[in-house]
Amino acid sequence: MTKQKIKIDIFSDINCPWCYVGERRLSKALQEVSDKYEAEISFKAFELNPNIPQDGMGRRDYFKGNYGEQILAQIPAMDERMTAAGSEEGIQFNFSEEMTVNNTFNGHRLIWLAGQYGVQHEVAGALFKAYFTDNRPMNDTAVLKEIGIAQGIPAERLENFFESEEGKKEIREMEAFAQSAGITGVPAFVINDQYLVSGAQPAETFLNVFKQVAPAIQKLDIEGNSCEIGGVC
Repeated sequence: MTKQKIKIDIFSDINCPWCYVGERRLSKALQEVSDKYEAEISFKAFELNPNIPQDGMGRRDYFKGNYGEQILAQIPAMDERMTAAGSEEGIQFNFSEEMTVNNTFNGHRLIWLAGQYGVQHEVAGALFKAYFTDNRPMNDTAVLKEIGIAQGIPAERLENFFESEEGKKEIREMEAFAQSAGITGVPAFVINDQYLVSGAQPAETFLNVFKQVAPAIQKLDIEGNSCEIGGVC
């Protein structure tokens, strides 16, 4: 039986918890229909906080600076909601007051490089876990190198990678495309280069989308939980 091919570009950011959840839900849906569809998945860069200093900043300080003192009282409820959503997908979110909001530009460069070795999905997943579960700094190039090597990128390829200009142009082009396409929040799933599904949709929604897209593609206008630029998740 010939499988129907579906191309899926995932615009996401390492700082975005809904991106982690959304990717898990997509994977769950694809597993259920693996006998029918063959998915070609590519991760595309989207920085929610491009102006964050390279060293990052405290999560509470970030929220306070962007939304004022009143937002601090809402953080526990936000974290509880996010933790529950993650638990349903087998994700352990470990939010804490010590957690930082990182500059993710170099992380996106690593994901781009991983695509050259066929381990993009593995690297993206490892970065999400490192940040949200292990609370590791995603702006630390030593940590990024460690993750890249563990997921199959040759150590020699990463030796001077972050000191070079490699991947910078490509990341900026991806972000420019997202802006031109009207993508303002992530996760965003672009299917077959034409059709956009926004937010961390349930697996059931993705299954319905596949049924509509594969035989006769139509415009899909579906929105779900996402993280907005500079916004609160």
